[in-house]
Amino acid sequence: MRSDEDLMAAVASGDEAALAALIDRYAAGVHAYLLRHSGNREDADDLLQETWVRVARSAKSFDTARRFRSWIFGIATNLARDLFRRRMTKERALRTLALSPPATPGADSADRGELRARIAELPENMRAVLLLRYFEGMNEAEMADALEIPRGTVKSRLHAALRELRGGYGVAR
Repeated sequence: MRSDEDLMAAVASGDEAALAALIDRYAAGVHAYLLRHSGNREDADDLLQETWVRVARSAKSFDTARRFRSWIFGIATNLARDLFRRRMTKERALRTLALSPPATPGADSADRGELRARIAELPENMRAVLLLRYFEGMNEAEMADALEIPRGTVKSRLHAALRELRGGYGVAR
């Protein structure tokens, strides 16, 4: 089986089958990550499509010494972050006009719904490391590469995110 990095080199030279192979390998995982990040299937679908567009457009500039997995999750994270920022700006504008933001879909259960809400309320930088670690299974080095931050920053953000989440569940901070 060809490595992801070899496939990216082939994509850079116009090999559509190589891109299809990467999509087969990563589409489901990246989509699940984007769904957890955005909380909305339609947004996750759109973000996934834009992620693959950016992968294809950037294939020639991809550094094959870098891990593809970290790179694609970095692209997905940046797109989700941009969506979150646009939403926050819109919600602030709605609050300013004394309008309430649209309701979010119901949760599977009260506990899961509360956890999802608490994750969504985390600052974006904490939410990203939490999702990459616990939902995508990335290690600190992969997260640092995907987010383009030092490993120490990954550790401190993850620690802070967990502390924030524990705060509302009767666990000592």
